[in-house]
Amino acid sequence: MPIINIQHQGKKLTKNFKTGESLLKILLDHNMPITANCGGKGTCGKCKVDVKEEGIVLACQHYPEHDFEVHLPNTGEAKILSTHMLNDEMNTSESTLAESENNYGLAIDIGTTSVVFYWVNLQSGNIDHVEGIQNPQTCYGADVITRINHCAAEEGLFALQKLIVDAINDNILAFLAKDSSVSLCKISVAANTCMLHLLTGVDPMPMALAPFIAPFTNAKIVAASSLGIKVNEDIKIHLLPSASAFVGADIVAGITSLNPPENIQNYLFLDIGTNGEMAVVTPEKIYACATAAGPAFEGATISCGMGAFDGAISAFDKKGYHTIGDKAPVGICGSGLIDIMAYLLENGIVESEGNLSEDYVLVKASESAHKEAVYISPQDIREVQLAKSAIFTGIKLLLQEANLDFSQLDSVYLAGGFGNYMNPDNAVKIGLIPHDEQVPVVPVGNTSGAGAVLHVLHPEFNDKINTVLHKITTIDLSEHPDFGLEFAMNMYF
Repeated sequence: MPIINIQHQGKKLTKNFKTGESLLKILLDHNMPITANCGGKGTCGKCKVDVKEEGIVLACQHYPEHDFEVHLPNTGEAKILSTHMLNDEMNTSESTLAESENNYGLAIDIGTTSVVFYWVNLQSGNIDHVEGIQNPQTCYGADVITRINHCAAEEGLFALQKLIVDAINDNILAFLAKDSSVSLCKISVAANTCMLHLLTGVDPMPMALAPFIAPFTNAKIVAASSLGIKVNEDIKIHLLPSASAFVGADIVAGITSLNPPENIQNYLFLDIGTNGEMAVVTPEKIYACATAAGPAFEGATISCGMGAFDGAISAFDKKGYHTIGDKAPVGICGSGLIDIMAYLLENGIVESEGNLSEDYVLVKASESAHKEAVYISPQDIREVQLAKSAIFTGIKLLLQEANLDFSQLDSVYLAGGFGNYMNPDNAVKIGLIPHDEQVPVVPVGNTSGAGAVLHVLHPEFNDKINTVLHKITTIDLSEHPDFGLEFAMNMYF
């Protein structure tokens, strides 16, 4: 069999490979970190690697037949939001779950793009360790639909499940290795509905086909070891409940984790991610939906888009750009994309219809880390229009269902990493969210993670989750009579 030599972050790995397979599959088979947001269709351009004597190729479109050497790009560490704001009413100084200071619970927030682990001391109630990683499943696609489609491939579902289970095992083993006296007692997971199915090995394909029904949305308690998690057989993993196929446990747990002041009666809860989940919360009812925002704000469908890694342009104005880690520019992450779009609109470079005649160069090739220009293309503008219209339309139709105007809201709560880091003023300028000076926009951190932490600590949090769940009415935007017209109108900046 031919041999592949893999160079990555100063290390060399030598493996055999089968001819007739793409370089992407070869790398994935050997657990190498590589991004393939389109799932290997050759459309996203994110799986570029350097093949010796051949140059830069798309791994998904390259089929090697002889011995060769490949250099993988250094990805660095992702800037993943792990901060949270716990419900003061329930965030008591001590938990009633454990007497031993060595007893811990593990709260996990599994997002489409990232995974965050919280190690919670069950005696003190303190979070002693937090770690965030990129969701390893992104190598099979940036969005849930691409991953669901991958489940149709041979061993596709198993491959996706194994990736997330291995990530959980790696985190557990690393934490326990630091202190052998630690005893893991409980695991709680908040995630969107698709991620819960992939974790449990349940085929999510029905979610992608009309009438878009998830095989399960209820809470589940299973032996963690039955999923392949390497812990004692008596340790249970608690999967928090979802409201529907696309309004997941992350949103249900997130809303439950909030404890707004008494004067906040009506508010918008907004998680601007790949799934664009949101809810209008009133004292009597909660109206929730997911929008097909797509992964533009995660960088997947943007020419020079990337995740929140070192070198990503995360902020931009007339004075210039700022990159994560103050490194040489590599690409553009979501918060930077919002700022860039606002700048282009303010300066007349892009008009309200979204027209851009040619690529707009932000960083010259000579100034970038990879010696390639960082730019915005006309197609990138279109991708932003699609994403921002989906979010804005979702907000407008939810308010319509709740019989409220935006001005009647007491607050907007922005959850998740993207919402936490973006500039709200620029989000308003590009038409991502509505504007009213009397409605404050408040970042609330990783509310999904906060919900998982509270579930680990407090058995009574289950009752609060169920109360929220019973108040939720989910709205299927694709069936809404006003969606088509509103979506088209909101494409304008």
